[in-house]
Amino acid sequence: MINCSHAFRKDLYLLFVVLFFSCRATRTPVTAVKVTPQDTVWRAANITAFEKKIAWLQEHYHIPGISVGIVNGHQLAWRKGFGYADREHQVIPDENTIYQVASVTKTFGSIILMQQVEAGKVSLDDPISKYKINLGARWGSDPKIKIKHLLTHTAMGTTLNGFKPGYKFRYNGAWYNQLDKVIQQASGESFGELLMKEIVVPLSLKNTAPSTDDSLNFALTGYDKATFMQQVAKPYDWQHRQMVPVTFSYGFGPAAGIMSTVADLGIYSNAIDDGKFLQDTTWKKVFTPYVTPKGKRIQYGLGWFIGRYKGIKVVWHTGWWTGYSALFVKVPEKDLTFIVLANSQDLSRPFYHLMRVGPMGFYRPFKRNLNKHLDASDFAKAFLEHFVE
Repeated sequence: MINCSHAFRKDLYLLFVVLFFSCRATRTPVTAVKVTPQDTVWRAANITAFEKKIAWLQEHYHIPGISVGIVNGHQLAWRKGFGYADREHQVIPDENTIYQVASVTKTFGSIILMQQVEAGKVSLDDPISKYKINLGARWGSDPKIKIKHLLTHTAMGTTLNGFKPGYKFRYNGAWYNQLDKVIQQASGESFGELLMKEIVVPLSLKNTAPSTDDSLNFALTGYDKATFMQQVAKPYDWQHRQMVPVTFSYGFGPAAGIMSTVADLGIYSNAIDDGKFLQDTTWKKVFTPYVTPKGKRIQYGLGWFIGRYKGIKVVWHTGWWTGYSALFVKVPEKDLTFIVLANSQDLSRPFYHLMRVGPMGFYRPFKRNLNKHLDASDFAKAFLEHFVE
């Protein structure tokens, strides 16, 4: 006797498999054609819809203020401020409002380090012990840990592989910051000095500087701190269902601590597109995913996250710090760069896991995180849907 129920389930399963793979096969990739000023994405209806979405997200995530910009054709083609840079005085942010950009700093740190590599002063295969780097605990100055492992966040390893470096992406900003010792020993200059000499001054970035809390490095700019601070967005946090000002001391190094604006980051983005700072072959390495000894590509290159959105390559970095967050996205094949700076950490919240301790929860942003794709961010998703698709 035929088991009709079993046969029906089998037929239903086969139908599901056919439909599933048919849907995947017909997924239309995005066309790799550069956006121009005449492109339909710049039509008023699309811009209006995009602005409404960004405004909704800003309120949804309880972010007091954000500055947003899109670079296209070497111009800051669109920019807008939402909310307040200073809620108490109702100061509306714009493209020249200054924020801590947090880990977007890592893209600058990568440039300075790779300049030392090009000069023959550093090899990415150098052991960290050569630069007197001690990571503490079980890692110490293990000679198996190379500079490339710090740069790609693959130094930590896991319990499953005996903590061998190079096999697993585990984001660690503190370890990335150890590249400061490499830069200083190789060049004889500090990261701050090279940042000003190689990037900030040549590009005339008037509102980009080391953290004002690092008086020694901020002094390299020659700026008056009080005047500079007048343009800085005030940091806040959403606590107990209300927005409160926060205070925090912001350090500075290759991993974090640069302060900047949408306008300045737009100029910085254009310089990268022009191939400045590094040789073409080096830029190609920077924007190539790191490959483990087992041949697995991770989501990080040399100081940048690297992925694809419907077939189109995207390179990006997020930034998170108490009172500030940032998102810096480049879509080279489309000639587009998307920049969002916020005066609370909630812009980057979707990239981090909530770690539970007792009855309350708190964020440990550098424990287990950043394994998500770019479109985990609703802000990035809005940009991709309105301008890249």
